Amino acid sequence: MKKTQGLTYRPSKTKRIRKFGFMKRMKTWTGRNILKRKRLKKRAKLTASVEFGSKMEKNKKFSRRK
Repeated sequence: MKKTQGLTYRPSKTKRIRKFGFMKRMKTWTGRNILKRKRLKKRAKLTASVEFGSKMEKNKKFSRRK
């Protein structure tokens, strides 16, 4: 019997937001510099949480963290 390698990339929207989201960027000065550069480039989406925010609020599974 041959063993196969499992999936190495298991995407999770919650983990993505917590790692690359707006609040995470605002916590550090390097993160604020990243946002500043993206604003200077006129980016429509600054962070991962911006593109997912409206969907997150509609879905009751993802409630705002306190």
